[in-house]
Amino acid sequence: MTEKIIPKEHERRFVPDMDKLPFSSFLFPAVSIHQGYLEDELMTRVRDECDLSSAKHTYSMTRKTGEGVSRDEDEKEITMKEFYSMWDKAKNCSLSKNRFFVIHDGIKVQVNYYDGKLLGYFQIEVEFDSHEEAVAFIPPVWLGREVTDDSQHGNYSLAKFGKPE
Repeated sequence: MTEKIIPKEHERRFVPDMDKLPFSSFLFPAVSIHQGYLEDELMTRVRDECDLSSAKHTYSMTRKTGEGVSRDEDEKEITMKEFYSMWDKAKNCSLSKNRFFVIHDGIKVQVNYYDGKLLGYFQIEVEFDSHEEAVAFIPPVWLGREVTDDSQHGNYSLAKFGKPE
């Protein structure tokens, strides 16, 4: 029997000073995201992602393990029916955000603007193809303070506890 290989996610997260960004993120393509956590042993995430230009919804279930820059990420697309059956269990530990996809000076960034109880909180994610690339990345000043290793800025913690101090 062949063992399933779980892909890795290589990502660094930053809390920007939005006044210092060298672009307006609101001018770029965006999606609206509603996600919640089942609070099971793997903190399973369910997500409804809606492309704001086409109104097309994509539903997914994700399990991430590990901490820091590189983590295991087991993600699969699910049906709307599957999403809503799990959402009932996840909605008490959930969040909403709009994500803007920006390329600036060759750097692909995802600017997350949070809604609801996290209104006014912004976070930028930069994803990489490898751990080595992520570690070697020298962030420009406009990305702001790095929070990759601060669990209070992880989406599960944001959903459960709200904005960090």
